[in-house]
Amino acid sequence: MTTDPLISSHFSLEVQGVSADFFSTASGFANTSEIVTHQAVSSTGVSIQQKIPGDLTWSEITLERGITNDMSLWDWRQEVINGNIDTARRDGSIVMYDGSLTEVARWNFVRGWPSAWTGPDVGADNQAVAIETITIAHEGLVRAL
Repeated sequence: MTTDPLISSHFSLEVQGVSADFFSTASGFANTSEIVTHQAVSSTGVSIQQKIPGDLTWSEITLERGITNDMSLWDWRQEVINGNIDTARRDGSIVMYDGSLTEVARWNFVRGWPSAWTGPDVGADNQAVAIETITIAHEGLVRAL
């Protein structure tokens, strides 16, 4: 049986104390293992290179949305700026929805904190939606759905 690929329409952020509704884009769902090369000699005396996994790293998650009067993303980032990293670290989820707002995928992150916030580029002659961006550093990401 062939399964159709998921078509994403909206993303949301679920973090305790942060109300962040829907985002238009989400990126950074990635992890990488460092490749450690080890020179060895086989039982027959042949020199071989073994490649073994080293440190595991997680990409930062970046979310973009039209800015609103909701200050929860700003306030969460402010905790880090004020030096309260222990209280800023939170588990959370990025949820992907289809066009009918049915949840189709979920990624849970561990001990996330906002490492960057970017506000909109504004101008009186610009009629585009004002976009805010939040970047979340974390210590692990698991696909739950």
